[in-house]
Amino acid sequence: MVNYREILRLNSLKYTQTDISISLKTSRNTIREVIKMAKEKDISWPP
Repeated sequence: MVNYREILRLNSLKYTQTDISISLKTSRNTIREVIKMAKEKDISWPP
């Protein structure tokens, strides 16, 4: 299961997509897509 909030939180702390994927055991493609969708929908951390 993808932890969207944690992806956005780590991204806001300037972690690289590779670091986020390793930390959450999720593919880099998933991380990239979540960040892309969040930017398109103007969603950021903190909510």
